[in-house]
Amino acid sequence: MIKIYPNTKVYVYAPLNYTTGGAELLHQLVHCLNSNNIDSYIVYFDRAGITKGDVPQAYSKYMIKVSDHVEDTQNNIIVIYEGEFNKMYLTQNAQKLLWWLSVDNFFLYSISFLAISDLMHWNITMGIKQLIKRSINKILRKPPIATISIKQLVSLDALHCYQSEYAQNFLENRNVPELLPLSDFINSDFSTNNIQLAREKKVLYNPAKGFKYTSKLIRKTPEITWVPLVNLTREQLINEFKTSMLYVDFGYHPGKDRIPREAAINGCCILTNKAGSAKFFEDVAILKKYKIDEKNTSVKEVINRIKFMLDHYDKINEDFDFYRNRILKEKEIFEQQVKDIFQI
Repeated sequence: MIKIYPNTKVYVYAPLNYTTGGAELLHQLVHCLNSNNIDSYIVYFDRAGITKGDVPQAYSKYMIKVSDHVEDTQNNIIVIYEGEFNKMYLTQNAQKLLWWLSVDNFFLYSISFLAISDLMHWNITMGIKQLIKRSINKILRKPPIATISIKQLVSLDALHCYQSEYAQNFLENRNVPELLPLSDFINSDFSTNNIQLAREKKVLYNPAKGFKYTSKLIRKTPEITWVPLVNLTREQLINEFKTSMLYVDFGYHPGKDRIPREAAINGCCILTNKAGSAKFFEDVAILKKYKIDEKNTSVKEVINRIKFMLDHYDKINEDFDFYRNRILKEKEIFEQQVKDIFQI
């Protein structure tokens, strides 16, 4: 476990100029810690390493302090998310908290420095490509990259925290000794209110998630209005959630994704596949009839399910109330988890 001292400082690594859900969560952690009198900082980095940076305007409402260095003492703590675990080499003395915001993205973002054996075990094609690339770099005598392995991460004197049940399952199967939940919550801007807008038979989707499969459905259903969630302001996105009936997500669900939750609390029904976190009820708490196994379900059956959900929105909408209630409690749960971990 980590230890908190009167002079402890917490440094949370975050990518410079990113406003994704994961980046916001890193800022939310710093905000929560500072709000509870734990001296905490965002440490921005780019490809060159730690750098100076300003807090994005989207996060100006949070209580954020920024540092362009880390005081590497045993009293301090560094927090590193799964795509940047190689940064554990940057400090020798500070306590370490490794935060698994996703599973799949751990492999995708760590591809250049993760052990080949781990890459092979996860995705053999990915592993072979990386083996060839590293072999070529060795022949060309390029400076070797310091690698890490999952075995090293497990044996490291660090606290591992997981954002999803999916990540917990992954880590427990690898016998991580110190493991605690540190989930997340969606931005309060997306929380529902009492304003009721007229809903249309629109199907929302994120082209960045599972579009190869979703495009098959779109091609076969010209009679359905499909709306891609791209190039939208926050206000426009909320408006789409509040005026649509259905959000579908056939992506790989690397962690407990935000858009399905944002759509659900604003009144959309949800249809997903069973990949990644979506196969865990704890992460996506919707009835199994709203989770599709694409490999064993025909495109025609999926289209029929979509049409049924659009035609019977008023009847089935209450099926998602349990999911919505869980989502609305996430902020309270997250804050308690932070207090437990940092002994507040």
